[in-house]
Amino acid sequence: MENEQNFIKFDTFDYKILNYKVNNDLPFIERIRDFVVTPFINNLYLLRHTQSFFNVEDRLGGDAELTPKGIQDARKIAQYFTNKKLPLIFTSTLKRTIQMAKIIQQYQNNCRIISFDEFTEINAGIVEGMSYEEIRTKMPEIDQARKQNKYYYIYPHGEGYVSMESRIERGIKKVIYLSKHIDNIMIIGHRAVNRMILSYFVYKRQEDIPYIYVPIDGYYHIKINQNKKLFELKRFKL
Repeated sequence: MENEQNFIKFDTFDYKILNYKVNNDLPFIERIRDFVVTPFINNLYLLRHTQSFFNVEDRLGGDAELTPKGIQDARKIAQYFTNKKLPLIFTSTLKRTIQMAKIIQQYQNNCRIISFDEFTEINAGIVEGMSYEEIRTKMPEIDQARKQNKYYYIYPHGEGYVSMESRIERGIKKVIYLSKHIDNIMIIGHRAVNRMILSYFVYKRQEDIPYIYVPIDGYYHIKINQNKKLFELKRFKL
């Protein structure tokens, strides 16, 4: 590299320039620099898992499985995506996302499921597994404190949105790195996790992130290249 007149050294995982030297009047150098630091995503389908037993009971966290309705809806979603070739489906390590991914996998050819700890749902600490009503009744101080600043609030012995930032970003970078040159990829996550994933791609004020709409009966389609960014919410007929 010492003998090269022009070079760009960049990190292909973090998409950042580490060093560069341009001595000549190279054409399109600014365009080239922009190109190497822009992650390319042809089509990313960001889904939330379908109904779980904890969803029915309005409980936080846990590792509940899908309900019969959740399984039925997952099959409908799988049929919806049969016209899309999905070589990779990324999930959290929790049962409900893996269960849904396996159902979709049955309708695909040569589809691989990869589970990341980084996409595990927010850890609610001492209130993990409790319903929102139980928290309001038994631990009103937690309910009130979280309402004051939902993004920065961290559950005792657990997490908050703010403390999820680094792991969610690491998970996204893993997805992008492993899915280069793949036309369609899917992430099946959780409500808080998907909010953080969306905020990575779309600028949002931190105080607004905990209120991003993440429906069970819909998905976000994300497409990014050097010239265009597309984010659209589409709905299923469940």
